[in-house]
Amino acid sequence: MMRYGNVGKHVISRGIFMSDGLGDSGPIVIDLFCGAGGLSEGLRQAGFNPRVGVDFDKHAAATYRHNHPGVPVIEGDIAKVSGEELFRLAGTRDIDLIAGGPSCQGFSTHGKRIQDDPRNFLFKHFVRLVDEVKPKMFLMENVRGMLTYAKGEFRRQIEVAFEEIGYRTDFTQVLAADFGVPQMRHRILFIGTRVDEIELSFPAPTHGDGIKGLKPYVTLTEAISDLPLMGQDYISQNRDYASPPQGPYQVYARSGAPTEVTMHVGRPLSKQASSLAAHIGQGQGLRAAPVGVLPERFKKMRTIANGQLRRDCTTLYYRLDPNRPSYTITCNYKNVASGPFLHPLEDRAISHREAARCQSFPDHYQFLGAGFPRQIGNAVPPLLAKAIGMHLIKLLTAGTHEQHYQRVA
Repeated sequence: MMRYGNVGKHVISRGIFMSDGLGDSGPIVIDLFCGAGGLSEGLRQAGFNPRVGVDFDKHAAATYRHNHPGVPVIEGDIAKVSGEELFRLAGTRDIDLIAGGPSCQGFSTHGKRIQDDPRNFLFKHFVRLVDEVKPKMFLMENVRGMLTYAKGEFRRQIEVAFEEIGYRTDFTQVLAADFGVPQMRHRILFIGTRVDEIELSFPAPTHGDGIKGLKPYVTLTEAISDLPLMGQDYISQNRDYASPPQGPYQVYARSGAPTEVTMHVGRPLSKQASSLAAHIGQGQGLRAAPVGVLPERFKKMRTIANGQLRRDCTTLYYRLDPNRPSYTITCNYKNVASGPFLHPLEDRAISHREAARCQSFPDHYQFLGAGFPRQIGNAVPPLLAKAIGMHLIKLLTAGTHEQHYQRVA
């Protein structure tokens, strides 16, 4: 047991809708920009019935198909997708929810902000398809940087676009850790409806940091302590679990999982990263390393003109604190020089499975193709999506009296 301290071709896959016991009788959702399927997985856990996924990335689409058998996936340019095609593949014109996270990477706080990045305007196709399909509600998830960029101008564009097609909207910021995800991931949510009787609101947090009446945050220890240490074996594809499930989060993660850990691979650190990691303890970053071992560029980064330590660059080479949730899992989690991705006990980056655990993917969820960090880092955490989905079902049920939705626990 681990011990811890305090753009491409347009392809459609079709299939018979297959039941896994969850969501088949629930409200129907179409997932645009579905990626590897984190949003669909969480909505399915909440009781939604995913009917169609759409994504440009062939590897993410392969992952989605594998984990959502029978759900058609349109693999191609969203600009070429029509509402009629979505109706045909969904098998109905009565759609309850369109959900998705159109890329707005030009507004991400984790990189350079580029207002004219063409990815920032993919939301227009999201709006277009909402207009063509006219679902009862929509859910759009995105980076929180778009909320404040240019004093909120981009946010206002989104609100106006939905208002013009007849949807009332609301938005909020959420923290994934507030909903049982072992990760401090901030995001913005937009929801909207064309149904007058639906009152828009958002789910209340279930977890908090020492907040009375809320469960405590799920820590990294609670998330990954049953996954084995690697030692010097970075390449074994299948490993035994280090222990039986320790606590409710690990019980959740291992429900329906294989008997061995998958995707739990790594690689040795570079010589430079290894020399720095030797001086970095749990919950510490680059600043913990003595100045003498820092490469020249980091020495310059460490202080400002008056000799004081800079307030940025605090999470470069950061070793995760086992008693806290992880930082945001990005597409760069295999590169410890880029952020807070050092394993708490070993001198290596976290593995794909450890990153997936921090994102709240259950262990039975398998990623296919290439680009695992991109697939995992770009995903909506399923447990966050589940909390949102359960709340949306309540709104749909209360606002649409003639329909009765069954939420499968």
